[in-house]
Amino acid sequence: MISHCRPASVAGMECRYRITRDGPRSTEQLVEAGRYGYAHSCVTSENFPVRAGTAAPREGEIVLLAFDHEVDAAQALAEAARLGLERPSYEDALYFGVEHPDVQEEHSVVFLHDPWVGFFGRRDVLCLWSNAGRRELGLEGFDDTWGPRHRFAFVGAGAR
Repeated sequence: MISHCRPASVAGMECRYRITRDGPRSTEQLVEAGRYGYAHSCVTSENFPVRAGTAAPREGEIVLLAFDHEVDAAQALAEAARLGLERPSYEDALYFGVEHPDVQEEHSVVFLHDPWVGFFGRRDVLCLWSNAGRRELGLEGFDDTWGPRHRFAFVGAGAR
């Protein structure tokens, strides 16, 4: 559930969600647990392996930032840093999709983790969205620009 939402200065809104990493699972197990209508074929353990240090059960906080204008990754990352938030990991995206499936039905959620370089050289990050009534797990270009309907996921300070 939502811990709380509040107005933020540069980012128009900030919402906080608790997530629990409930022990070691593979990328494929997390994608299956997310019950997506579509998951990009590149979201696999080969490309996005769940790292050993992130497998132990623990709680964390994901903070979603909303902007009322178009932003790029540098602008979103700068605002997150100003607010004391940490950059997410791709594991954060996988666990968030499992635990908060309804969020992406309202807004696309972009996780600006260290980008994965795709087959054609594009730097990609995981994104959760809804399309034609089905939840999807896909890849968005890290170097793209996003509009006000997107939310940007970060980790609350000290939540790692």
